[in-house]
Amino acid sequence: MALPVIDGHDAAAMRAQAGRIVVVEGRVAAVGERAQRTYLNFERRRGTGGSIVLSRALWRELQRSGWTASSLTGKRVRIRGVVEGRDGLLIEAETRSALELID
Repeated sequence: MALPVIDGHDAAAMRAQAGRIVVVEGRVAAVGERAQRTYLNFERRRGTGGSIVLSRALWRELQRSGWTASSLTGKRVRIRGVVEGRDGLLIEAETRSALELID
């Protein structure tokens, strides 16, 4: 059975899938680098779209393979995982294989 594909820009669609394993696709609008986590945001304003959460270790692994905040902005990505978070708009990348750069 194929996983449902959710538009990362559609906050309502993501909230409707909270707690479920899905595939989320969308174009990265902004990258937020923090001390412990990095966020790939599908919208610039919080709450209007989903975000992919990357651990510090995974972000470093991606950086070693050439990914940067500036190179990801505007790129289309796909992630497989569980939609979670207080507002149902977060999906954490557990492993490198869960995240795919589409273009």
